[in-house]
Parts: sequence; C-alpha cells; structure tokens
Amino acid sequence: MSLAVRITLLRQLTRVDLARFGPKLAEALVTRSQQVKIRRSFVSRRTAAADEAVALYRRLVQDRPGRHEVGLARALVAQGSVPDDRTVESALAQGREAIGYVENATDRDGLVVLAAAQLMVSTQLCADAPRDAMSLAEKAREAWLRCAPLGARERMELARSLTVLGYCRTVLGEPAEALAAREEAVELFRRLSFWTRLKYMPARLEAMSGLADSLASHRRFAEALTLTTGAREDLTFMSRVEPLRFRPTLGGLLFVIARCHLGLGEQDAAAAAAEEAVGHYRWLAAHAPVRYQPRLVVALRSQASVFTGLGRYEKAAWATAEAEAMESR
Repeated sequence: MSLAVRITLLRQLTRVDLARFGPKLAEALVTRSQQVKIRRSFVSRRTAAADEAVALYRRLVQDRPGRHEVGLARALVAQGSVPDDRTVESALAQGREAIGYVENATDRDGLVVLAAAQLMVSTQLCADAPRDAMSLAEKAREAWLRCAPLGARERMELARSLTVLGYCRTVLGEPAEALAAREEAVELFRRLSFWTRLKYMPARLEAMSGLADSLASHRRFAEALTLTTGAREDLTFMSRVEPLRFRPTLGGLLFVIARCHLGLGEQDAAAAAAEEAVGHYRWLAAHAPVRYQPRLVVALRSQASVFTGLGRYEKAAWATAEAEAMESR
C-alpha cells in the first residue's frame, strides 16, 4: 500500500477512533514530511504533512497525557526540518519544545528524537551562537552513539552532527578538532550506499565542503582540491535544479578552491574561482535579499582578501568599497 493511500485511509479511520488510529496517522504524516525529493514543489507537501502531524499529536497529548510526548517531539522536529520559508526563530522554538519532551529519555526512540532535535537547534544556532551550537552538536553526537546500531538515516544524521561540530570548532579557533570532526563526517558518508548518498546529497556535499575548508586551513591545498573536484561538479549541477538551496554551498566551496589555488601559486585559477563565487552570491542576494545580502557582503570581503593575496590591490579595493557601500545602506 502506498503511503498516500495509507494516509487517506487512516484519516477516515481516525475520525471514528482517534485514540486507536490517530498515532498511526501521525507517524505516516511524519514519514511523508521526511521524504526527500529534488523538486521544490514537493516541499509544500512535506510542510503540510508535518503541520498536520503536529496538530494531531497535540490532540493526542491533550487527550492522554504521558503517552504521546515522544511522538509530538518527533513531529516537531519534522516540522522544523522541512526546508521551507520558516523563520529561524520558529525552527528554534520547535526544536527547543521537542527537546523539552525528551531531554530525560533513556529508551532508544526517545534518544533518537532527542539527538535529532539537538541537531536541528544546533544547525540554526551555528552562525550566530557557535559555542551554544557546538555544545548541542556534541550532545547530539553522544545521543546518536548511544542509539547504536544505527540505520542509514541515523548515520547520516550523525554525520551532520559532526559537520556542525566541525564548523563551530573552526569558528571558535580549534582547527585540529574541526579537521578531525569533518574527516569523521565524510568517512561516515562514504560508508553509506550509493543511493543513500544520492538521497542525502545536500548533507554530503556540505560535509565535503567543510572538510576541504579544514584541509586548506592546514595548507594541504592539493589534497583539498582533489576533494573538491567531485563536490564542485555535483553542486554546479544541483544549483541549476535548486539554486536557492545549493548555490550557498557552492559559493562557499569556490572560496575554498580559490584559497587552494592561491596557496599553490595558481593566480588565474584563484581569481576565477573567487569571481565565480561572488557571482553566485550576487544571484542569491537578488532573489532573496533579506537572507543573502549580508552573505554577499562577506563574499565581497573574501574576494578582496583573495585579490590582496594575488597582489591585485585595485580590484581588492573595489570589492571592499562595494561591501562597505552595501553595509551602509
């Protein structure tokens, strides 16, 4: 029986007997909300399914307190994890509410939900509060390890926890620890089957980009460039399909590539990569200015740094002046 048919039948049965069929319907809706499709149009279906699951679990918790809190936490994580246009604040609120329901869990179901909620919150916090995000990502990693043996999706989530951990350690000035976390994350992805890696491509490409950044920071430029070759091809292709979703990662990877070429003395390649990266951020700022205009400012300053390293001081000054003009608006 297909998931869509199952949901339709369970909706009818839930109207008759909420206590018996409501949890089954809610879990089917959570599964629907976690289905990953490339098409952007599928996001609205995932969002609707997650919203319905949360509303249904709230009714169940109200009717029978103490029995469905783990399910509600799972639905809240699903609701906050759909890549739609929710605000960071709403995703944080959903994640923190979910953690509150399962923070003292000792059974596997509760620990899985706890780890997923901690990861979701840490992902939202990493840009603005990296120390808090690092603490939560470490707790998520520990929770995943307590859930062993892990299925494919759970191993992917463990790898994502390590990716966030690596980012936070980089920002906080712990390059060796960041490299170790990112290497472990990429190795976890490599152990997944081909189809699972394809299914979770965004997370895999983000992990590879992070590892390349750490390798470049350790001046392992040739090794980093080798790693970026496949990731750049995949991101370039996916950016044509889902530009708002993949261009930010591609732009960040291109700056890593520029740093590597600069370190290897390949000046033209470094300048080209930096210019291409800024081009992606210009597109993003034009299509989603509130979210990406600050990222364009950062990109312009990164480009100026590359040009300075190349001795192209006039171009560096132009990029810096543009960034300052955008900040002053």
